[in-house]
Amino acid sequence: MFYSKRHLKSSYWVVSCLIVLCGLVVSCTNYFYELEQSKVSQFKAGQVFVQKIYTALEKKGIQVSAMVSFIQSLNGPMNPEQFDRMTASLRSEFHSPKTVYFFSKYVGQKNKQQYEQQQRKFMKDPYFAITPPGNRHEYLPLTYTSPNDFPLGYDLFSPYFTDREQNILARNNHSLLLSKPTYIGFNKGPKEQILAPNALLIHHSIYLPIDLRGDNFTDENGFYGVVGLHVKIKPFLGGLGAGSNGLAFRITDTTDKEAPGILVYDSESGNDSSLWQKDRFNRYSFSYGGRQWQIDTCPYRLNHAINWFRVFLPLLVSLLLAFLMGSYIRMFYFAYKKSLRSISYRIERDELTGLSSRYHVQKQFDHLLVECKESSSKLAALFLDLDHFKTINDAFGHETGDKLLLKVSQRLTSVLPDNALVGRLGGDEFLVLIKFKEEQDDFSVDNMLKEMILQLSQSYFIDNRNLNIGCSIGVAFYPEDGHDSETLVKKADMAMYQAKLAGRSSFRFYDKEMGAQFVRNVRIENRLRRALRHEFLELHFQPKVDLKTERCVGMEALMRWNDEELGVVSPAEFIPVAEQTGVILALGDWAFEQACRHIVEWQQEGLQVPPIAVNVSAVQLKRPEFLTNLLGLLDKYNVSPCSLELEVTESILIEDAKGCAELLRQLSRLGIKLSIDDFGTGYSSLSYLKDLPFDCVKIDQVFIRDIIEDQSHAALTRAIIRLSHDLNLQVIAEGITNQAQLDLLREYGCDIGQGYLFSKALGANSMASDPIIMALNQHQGDSDH
Repeated sequence: MFYSKRHLKSSYWVVSCLIVLCGLVVSCTNYFYELEQSKVSQFKAGQVFVQKIYTALEKKGIQVSAMVSFIQSLNGPMNPEQFDRMTASLRSEFHSPKTVYFFSKYVGQKNKQQYEQQQRKFMKDPYFAITPPGNRHEYLPLTYTSPNDFPLGYDLFSPYFTDREQNILARNNHSLLLSKPTYIGFNKGPKEQILAPNALLIHHSIYLPIDLRGDNFTDENGFYGVVGLHVKIKPFLGGLGAGSNGLAFRITDTTDKEAPGILVYDSESGNDSSLWQKDRFNRYSFSYGGRQWQIDTCPYRLNHAINWFRVFLPLLVSLLLAFLMGSYIRMFYFAYKKSLRSISYRIERDELTGLSSRYHVQKQFDHLLVECKESSSKLAALFLDLDHFKTINDAFGHETGDKLLLKVSQRLTSVLPDNALVGRLGGDEFLVLIKFKEEQDDFSVDNMLKEMILQLSQSYFIDNRNLNIGCSIGVAFYPEDGHDSETLVKKADMAMYQAKLAGRSSFRFYDKEMGAQFVRNVRIENRLRRALRHEFLELHFQPKVDLKTERCVGMEALMRWNDEELGVVSPAEFIPVAEQTGVILALGDWAFEQACRHIVEWQQEGLQVPPIAVNVSAVQLKRPEFLTNLLGLLDKYNVSPCSLELEVTESILIEDAKGCAELLRQLSRLGIKLSIDDFGTGYSSLSYLKDLPFDCVKIDQVFIRDIIEDQSHAALTRAIIRLSHDLNLQVIAEGITNQAQLDLLREYGCDIGQGYLFSKALGANSMASDPIIMALNQHQGDSDH
């Protein structure tokens, strides 16, 4: 007990530590997984943000290109109303309410005065003039803006304008240009204050073809001016949702490789230098409008996107489980011990009867054999099988059958000695092991077996009905009959089978003849299968005679087998072997086919043959295809159903009365005659005669053989004949061997007789020369005349 507690305690700590360790491992795994997922998520968020910037710039560029196309399509100078309509349309279509559109027209020095007069007229402003003042070779004044955030007339070619170089570049380039980050200043002198870049300009030059340059101001190359957009950086990026996903970013203009400049940071967090350490941020780049841009993104906090609940949940669960394990491990331990005891009991005990199980009996059998060997004692193995248990089980149900088995087991244990080991092997089979004392003799064993059969054969009252059942017992002894459990059980089983054959409700001791019979049965089975393959079997036919006219009214087909090794084997010997081994199915099919074939041959020879009776086994009748196969044979040989008669033993009806009833009715409707064979030898039931469509009752030869000497047999025979006649059934008596039997049967009113007194069984080729058959054909010929 001390060891168990110590073992339990150590098991608790080991299991608890393992659980916590597993939780820690899972939590660490989840952390690294979440960290990796966070990085992937941040990278994808940065990609989305960069794509948004590029897409937004493309939309701006499309608007600028649309302005270029519109202006180039005009036939003359563009007035303010046309510019306002154009920008209003763009602002509505591209949803750009805060975008500043501008148009700067090119003005040469010679056209300066004309341009100012034209603009004063368009704008209705008598004081309009190009600023800053002064004479220059050429001008690029702001002609129109929408909204009017910039001073109209301001010269973008002025040396005081902060983005002058960008406009000169735009003039010399026929494609869309994006300015570097800039601050747009419109002061009139060189003292312009230098401020941080806050805007981008998207430019595009306008060149007019020669046919449109008439009233427009252009240079010698057709340069007409510049259109563009003014984009404030922070509102532009804010409109794209920058920073809403927890990312800080910085945008750098890298067009100038030698002096790249930061364009903008996302709020104040982007100025934190610790965010922009190596491997802490993601970098993206793209080019647009002739400039190269680099965008870096980084979360405000490194693990901002990690789901900490998911990370720590396994660890918390493992701690909880470890705590619960400490509370319940003792309960689990004792439940385990209880389960072991329960399983051990179920293994060693039969669940229904409480007797020893097959496993436990086998285990104890081996122990008992060792003890008997050491003490030179004698051991008896009793193999017990209930008689007709299946009939009761099928008739009243398995629940009743189980109750009967329970009562049988209780009665069995009460009649056996205390040292007997009783086990149920399964179904209605029991095995009893008894270790005998030296002074016990065979006489005491006989008395015990008789008492067992007597007690078990008493009536059982179950479910308000009395049930009667018997048992057959086979006995094998150690060491006379074997030295191991398998051999002893096998030989006890053989002895039990012999007890069954002897009429049931009896016992048999194993002897060497049984072993020899078992070996012979195996040889019979093998040779019988060979005989079927090579057609070494024959059918013989014994006449049935009308006892009044002594004319042949039928023939019974009987099997004959003369084996080259076994010699002549009686049907009484090989038919039971065939039934046990399943060969009876092929044997039955062969008998039917041979009977049909012989009927056809006799008819071709001109012989008139009465109906041929063929015995049918229980196994054949239980086959679902029995009727189909029989009809197939009749059709194959073109034989009338009236030419066949089936002899059915009443044991078949006892086993499966309901299953056979419909089949027999179908056979009767086809015209096939039906007879109950061996009537009176089994558990006869008058309901078979009353309810089923039989034509004949065949009295077993056991009654006929002793009908003269045994008054009880005579009385039973007379009763069967009277009962059958009352039910309109003919009676056949088989085994008639002398005139005295014949006279008495005639006196009782028996209809048909069969036996050696009339004729032995004839071979198929002897049929034409048999006096009874000749008389039948002679009588048939006379009737025809």
